[in-house]
Amino acid sequence: MQRSFIICLFVGILTLSCSSNPKITLRISNPMDQTRSDAIVLLSRGEISSWTSIPELQLPVLKDARGEFIPCQADDLDGDGDWDELFALCDLEAKESKNLVLSFISPKKYPVFPARTNLHLGDAKDNYRKLERADRLEGVSFHNYSGRTAAAFQMEGPAWENDLVGFRNYLDQRNGLDIFGKTTTKMVLDSVGIEGGPSYHEPGWWGSDVLKVGTSLGAGAIGYMYRDSIYRVGDNGSGTYEVMFRGSQRSRFNLNYTNWMLENEVLNVHHQVEITAGRHYYHGLVTYCGTEESLSLVVGIVNMKSDKLHVIKLNDHYTGLYTLDHQAEDSTMLAMALVVPSSCLKLAGETRDMGKGVIQTYYALLDASPGDPVPYRFYSLWEKEDQKWSSPTEIENLLKTDAERWTQSVVYPGQHH
Repeated sequence: MQRSFIICLFVGILTLSCSSNPKITLRISNPMDQTRSDAIVLLSRGEISSWTSIPELQLPVLKDARGEFIPCQADDLDGDGDWDELFALCDLEAKESKNLVLSFISPKKYPVFPARTNLHLGDAKDNYRKLERADRLEGVSFHNYSGRTAAAFQMEGPAWENDLVGFRNYLDQRNGLDIFGKTTTKMVLDSVGIEGGPSYHEPGWWGSDVLKVGTSLGAGAIGYMYRDSIYRVGDNGSGTYEVMFRGSQRSRFNLNYTNWMLENEVLNVHHQVEITAGRHYYHGLVTYCGTEESLSLVVGIVNMKSDKLHVIKLNDHYTGLYTLDHQAEDSTMLAMALVVPSSCLKLAGETRDMGKGVIQTYYALLDASPGDPVPYRFYSLWEKEDQKWSSPTEIENLLKTDAERWTQSVVYPGQHH
């Protein structure tokens, strides 16, 4: 995730350079006037190496003042086998500051934290073996997908979840995004959608598939506006799914689309998806290349069962777009929301309800340029997970609070000891 997501305030470094396992004392602070659960602490390898030598073949960990481990993970972002970031989650009261100690440990002794995020793509032809990479099905679209994608992939494609929500992607040329409503904090999607087992369209002890997508852009699926028409990314060309990392606190994967024909343009599109524990959203980051022309990214919310899109300014930096209605498949209340940078937002629009192409969709139209990543967040708020999500006030309060959390940045006073 981007650096602006973090509320870590660094006020001093205490390095024991003579030790084979150097220790660094950090102080983190919550500048907000409200409690902040699961606040993100993110430290890059480059930052840590500027403070101390990094022991070979060891991984960084964080402990609190009592010497207890903070839930954390060391992530390899580029697939070269070496960790690049230390990611952790920490609870902070309003205006509270805490000292944390960073040290290093061997991979074999790295603490195991309760899993709060999960990625899963099961190979339906190989006993649902968990796949780290897969090519999507080509030549499979809305008119001929029935049974074909499900025969290749569990849940028809990759699924991702945290302790609050779940999502999935159809790994074929439909390239839709769907929602799993959850009523448990357990990681469950590895066992959902198994042949002979309960249907995920029916309510289960853990939740269910709560959304009908059709030919809309569903739960934050993407397209581009080109000459006043919306084109769904990935409806031709080829595509892949690839896990970047999977961890207890956050997980990330890529959906890549190559040789995608947009009328006379041939484009490559990179869609990075990340999910973090304790959030009601996934974070998307979309980049295209192959043309020098500036295009407009389209990110959608299905509107089959909702007739009003609420657009609100969340703060000076972010805008929220959300629907709230009896739009879950069991007719319960479901809110879906997009949060986007206000500087990118050109307009909030609506497609036609019938016809070919993308229909039944509210969307955010976002400025985009070749090679420049465009971020967004897609939220699912289901009343069966928490009854308060039937209230517009509660939804707007959450979006505004999260926008403030997104806005916070790291401050380094530069006090080295």
